[in-house]
Amino acid sequence: MTDDRTHGVTDPEEVTLWVDPVCAWTWITYKWLREAASVRPLSLSVRPTGLGYLEGAPGLDKEHARFLELAPGPVRVLAAAAAGHGAQSVGPLYEAVARRFHASGGLYDGLHERVRGLSAEAKREVQASLLEQARDVVAEALDERGLPAGLVASMGSAEWDEDLRTAHESIPRDGAELDVIGVPVVSVGGRVGVFGPVLRSAPAGERAGALWDGFAALVREDAFLELRRVTPRPVPTPAG
Repeated sequence: MTDDRTHGVTDPEEVTLWVDPVCAWTWITYKWLREAASVRPLSLSVRPTGLGYLEGAPGLDKEHARFLELAPGPVRVLAAAAAGHGAQSVGPLYEAVARRFHASGGLYDGLHERVRGLSAEAKREVQASLLEQARDVVAEALDERGLPAGLVASMGSAEWDEDLRTAHESIPRDGAELDVIGVPVVSVGGRVGVFGPVLRSAPAGERAGALWDGFAALVREDAFLELRRVTPRPVPTPAG
């Protein structure tokens, strides 16, 4: 692809992001890509995936089981919207739902600070208590995007999990076995999907474009496999 900064306008490069609305890290990556698309020639599409339906196992504690029961709800609505209203409905609906989770005053605002230092069981209890309120969040998002209110019922329906598995399996992998990975996952120009980039906050303007340039150069390089920080992740600032 020709660099538009030196050779004029080019066709935008297709970028696909796999998302789950409850993930703050994915929301930050989405905001960055959305911003990068305003300063670089890229076209962003969004697809649903979620690992809640893959993580079930016997013998889970009560709160973990409750969390896994509730966690797939919002992303199931994305799957239902895609099935009934086309793939183009997913991005706008994702943005409306995720914003209500992670923006200032949202359902998950301050969650990472709230659960820091808690046991895994206590963290799941806090998350489950918030997810019990997610139905109203999703209903508001559906109304904002002009989608049927009845789609909110998809939150409690496991019938959409097969659609989510199919979306997950659509991540490009060049014939290799697909790891059980989280989100965000990004594919550039149909290349093998990569987990990340995981960002603490979403850069704006030319900073977003410069980050895109570096990221895109890495994923276009066949020799590139993985890049990972050696220190613990800081608390994300998705509301910023």
